[in-house]
Amino acid sequence: MDVLPLISTIVGAAIGIGSTLLADRTRWARDRRDRVELAQHQLRADFIAAVARSADIVWNVAHHDQPPTEDGNRGAQEAFREADLYTWRYRIALSSPSEIVAASETLLDALRHYRNTVAAGERKGSTQYSEARSTYFAAVAEAINVLRGTQGRLPFLIRQSERRARADASNPAGRFRAE
Repeated sequence: MDVLPLISTIVGAAIGIGSTLLADRTRWARDRRDRVELAQHQLRADFIAAVARSADIVWNVAHHDQPPTEDGNRGAQEAFREADLYTWRYRIALSSPSEIVAASETLLDALRHYRNTVAAGERKGSTQYSEARSTYFAAVAEAINVLRGTQGRLPFLIRQSERRARADASNPAGRFRAE
């Protein structure tokens, strides 16, 4: 019996099985990396959305609580809790690289300063309010650019906009929202 065909068959099978295993391993690693990246993008987007919700609460207090009242000041203070920012802060800290953690901390510090300014009784039109709001928007722009990572800078500028507020029938708590 000739052994050459048998050896050729065994070598061919080993090459076929090895290449299939290598291809599957490469595909698995790529899919895993894509899932982790998608989860990170979702985490960062949800974090920025929570920051925006909190800032919107502060904005509403600053524009509708004129003259300042104790309830308005307390509402500004509670903006972090309502948007669950402390939880988001820890999620970012646990699962993100250090430059993203630093950018998110800077953003939260700017939002905290904005919130504290409004909670102290400063409202739309005051110099302190304008400075705190400008600092917040600068921190938002920088944080978004860092959070985007390899996607590059935003193709537009994050800027303050003048918003008109209106009461809404679907808002029974008496809060205002921007249109």
